[in-house]
Amino acid sequence: MPVLVKLKNTRETKGFSQNELARRTGYSLQNIQKIEQGRAASITFEALGRFCKVLECQPGDILEWLPDDFDDKIHLPPATSEPSEEEIAIRGNSPKRTKHQHQTRMMIIDGNKGVA
Repeated sequence: MPVLVKLKNTRETKGFSQNELARRTGYSLQNIQKIEQGRAASITFEALGRFCKVLECQPGDILEWLPDDFDDKIHLPPATSEPSEEEIAIRGNSPKRTKHQHQTRMMIIDGNKGVA
């Protein structure tokens, strides 16, 4: 999954237990555990906002994007353009990828629904 939920790290850094975070946000302990264990299918903007308010942090302290593959990390231009010398040096002599070879997965964050 390209989006990592770092709620546990942020919560522990701020000195909160799971029980305290659940109590202050109004979410159940089971929902907090599900999110922290990576078993939640999604997190709503409302939930993210509650976590940020209670933990006094930014969404980026809780969520982190992880690229699916090497090309995502170096932000290559579309396969139809020629790579720069720097991109060739980083990628080596591997063949260019077509735009159909890239797959994108994301965690859905829906402000209209509760924590799943």
